[in-house]
Amino acid sequence: MNTTRRLNLAPHPEKYAVAVYGDDQDRTISKTLWHLMPQNRVEIKEISSIEELEGAALSAVLIFVMITSESDPNRHLGALLINNKQVVCSTIALTREPDYVKRIEIMASGFDDIFSADHLDTPEMKTVLHNLVEKGVIRQTNKRQHEEYQRFAASLSASPDAFIVFDENRKLFFVSDHYRRAYPESSEGLVRGLDVMEAFEMLNSEYRTADYVEGYEMMKKFWEELDGECEFSLQDGRVWRIKAAHLAKGLGTIITTTDITHYKKQQRKLEKQSRALEDALEKEKEASEIQKQFINMVSHEFRTPLTIIDGNTQLLINRFDQFSKSDIVDRLGIVRSAVSRLVMMLEGVLSSNMLKTGKFSLSPTRLDVVEMVHDISREHADLAREHNIQVDTSQAPKEDVFLDRKTVALVMSNLLSNAIKFSDGKADISVKCQDEGDFVSITVRDKGIGIPENEIENIFKRYYRGTKASGISGSGIGLDLVKSLVDLHEGKLEVASHVGEGTEIKVFLKKLNEVN
Repeated sequence: MNTTRRLNLAPHPEKYAVAVYGDDQDRTISKTLWHLMPQNRVEIKEISSIEELEGAALSAVLIFVMITSESDPNRHLGALLINNKQVVCSTIALTREPDYVKRIEIMASGFDDIFSADHLDTPEMKTVLHNLVEKGVIRQTNKRQHEEYQRFAASLSASPDAFIVFDENRKLFFVSDHYRRAYPESSEGLVRGLDVMEAFEMLNSEYRTADYVEGYEMMKKFWEELDGECEFSLQDGRVWRIKAAHLAKGLGTIITTTDITHYKKQQRKLEKQSRALEDALEKEKEASEIQKQFINMVSHEFRTPLTIIDGNTQLLINRFDQFSKSDIVDRLGIVRSAVSRLVMMLEGVLSSNMLKTGKFSLSPTRLDVVEMVHDISREHADLAREHNIQVDTSQAPKEDVFLDRKTVALVMSNLLSNAIKFSDGKADISVKCQDEGDFVSITVRDKGIGIPENEIENIFKRYYRGTKASGISGSGIGLDLVKSLVDLHEGKLEVASHVGEGTEIKVFLKKLNEVN
């Protein structure tokens, strides 16, 4: 039977148990102790079984076991309780045995002390019991705090993050195993009571944060204030995030250190993928716009030469016998010119698209630049007989050089085609080729309508059509293609133009190696 008797019924935050085992039926010992214990702090628990005693002993501040003689079976309870590491209070044997030696033998079986059951009710014993209770309270309080600390440590250790805790006086209170592993060199020095800034300097020394002045000052401020959060990188590439959280009731601060290296890598990967997606969408948008512009250009620009070809071909078919030989030659010349114009536009579009997609590459070949400049100029002169194309190669390279033949042909053809289109009547067009050391320059000058100064920087943009080009056929691809080809050839462009006086475009093409 478990009977609890309280010494004082007045309200109190907590009562401390004094366990009594082996009392007689009249509860003589319990009644005596009841009158001797501190008022309003203690309750007497009368224990009737060993199992109950083992349970009560875990929270008791004092335990009394009644021993009738040296042969009493209760003697073994002293050893039973003293071997239980969870029992922290004193275990007192009570006996009426008068023999001093036998009393010592009883005490030696595992009790902390032995009292005479016949001499409990004395003023001196009351003081002794008060002291024993106070010691028991202190031990139980310390035990409880230790258990709470163990639970606290276990809960923190279960977290994948690393923790370090400082008390309200900014002294080190707890370091998790994860934290010690994160700072292996400083682990032994992280002892309880260490000042927060001493801990900071120790940890800083291990990872040499001071090598990065900005990072060191940021970290120092964090540890001085023990507030907020910050991120820092280690020399091995890892990235850590530290965060301060204040404990309830102002009991201190817990610092969480989290390895966010993987998170940062994933974040950078997602950002890269996001940028790639944005670029892809932008390119798709650009491609769609280019396709739209191309369709508009084809439907408009290709119609004219096709109409010319169709019209002249039908005239030749239907009225061939009515035309003189010279008329036939003239008509066929017009058809040839229109076909050449179509070929030029198609070649420009295809080459431009190949450049934009990276499929156009240079193929250096030994080239007689003088011969090529004359050939291309002659081809355009045959198609534009109303213009006088003058060629100057007096300063051109005297020997063959390595250039990309197709690049030279496309650049010259587009420059000449533009000069012819934007020149009035039979205006002269000049072509000049010069040796410029590491470069070969080709200059095409016309006496046409010219380009407004504020538009010159735009003429090499794809599909751009200047204000002076209204009513003049063209795709807006030619000069964009010229610039792309010159850039690919590691060259440069120079433009000089005056409205009403004409335009001069000079391109520099870098001489290539045999295998570029």
